[in-house]
Amino acid sequence: MSLSSKTPRLLFIIMLVMMTLPLVFAFVPNSRGKALFGIQSASKERINIWRMLDHTGQDRMEKAAKQTLGFCNHGVRLNNELNYRLFHYSPAPKLIIGQKDFFYEDIYVNEYTGKDFVGEKTVIDNVRALKTLQDSLHEKGIELLLVLEPGKVRFMPEYLPKQCRKGLQTNYDSYSRELRKQGVRHLDLNQYFKNVKSTASHPLYSKHGIHWSTYGMWTAADTLQKFIEEQCGIVLNGFKHIGDSISNRNKDLDFDLEPPMNLMHELRHEDLGFPIMQFVPQPQSEKPQALIIADSYAWSLWDNGILQHWFDRPLFWYYNSTVYPEIWEPTARKADKSQIPNILKEKRVILLMVTDANLRDFGWNAIEEIRGAANN
Repeated sequence: MSLSSKTPRLLFIIMLVMMTLPLVFAFVPNSRGKALFGIQSASKERINIWRMLDHTGQDRMEKAAKQTLGFCNHGVRLNNELNYRLFHYSPAPKLIIGQKDFFYEDIYVNEYTGKDFVGEKTVIDNVRALKTLQDSLHEKGIELLLVLEPGKVRFMPEYLPKQCRKGLQTNYDSYSRELRKQGVRHLDLNQYFKNVKSTASHPLYSKHGIHWSTYGMWTAADTLQKFIEEQCGIVLNGFKHIGDSISNRNKDLDFDLEPPMNLMHELRHEDLGFPIMQFVPQPQSEKPQALIIADSYAWSLWDNGILQHWFDRPLFWYYNSTVYPEIWEPTARKADKSQIPNILKEKRVILLMVTDANLRDFGWNAIEEIRGAANN
């Protein structure tokens, strides 16, 4: 038999081996490769007649089977790596890859381009409600302070994909203008970051992150402390800058858009500055009790102990919904809104912290809930 006649048979055997190897290695857990970021394991379902009829059992079993095949995670990472290197594309949800390999998140782009603009009337009404509540709580000795957290798109729009153009009407522009018009006491870190962009000692945002860098977080914390002290007429425990370290390794949230890409190789990061800080108690400082209602920008303030350094037993309601840091636990507690009347008796400071991308859902209904409890 000639070599040419054997070729189809050899090719068939090779393909058959390649197709069956992942099934064989399904019984070798370590063969799957490093676990994929953000992918929950599918549980195998016991098949019964009802699950067979509505196809839910088969779908779950198929998903679980795909996640247990040999080399499955290696295959996903290889596919993602090729897509990124060859086509400048990633299937990671929410990720937008801009010019010069700067990463952005879609909700921030939607705000910047005006796609999620809620309308002037909604903005005016929301700011009026906030102003009314801020004034009424102030009379009771409670300071409700709004903090507009910065957003990477507004901080560095120059690297956005060329088709992303600033919208004529955006939530941030409207809220910023209306807050000043109605005299709401607030801190605009978005504008502050723009003001110090050219003079900052280290990057305030990294190329591959969506949140502020560690240096940016400490920069914001310093300004936020001064704002709280001024508005509340108190002195908070502070911190002292004792040095800097330079690194391109991932800490805090510095490169947090990279892990969901599930690549084979880590990206090359730029060098970032990581301040070495020392907490310094102040002799005349106060530690008021506080309620923090915020999005993920407050994670690093909590995880680095800054909020706990300032406040006595602070309570952090993530998106006004879940108690932080329990959001990572299966038994995470929901924010107990029935306790708001008691909270208003205990807390002296309420921080409402929101980044521009979340202005489309301003306050997450916290203003209405607090107002209702305050009026009862």
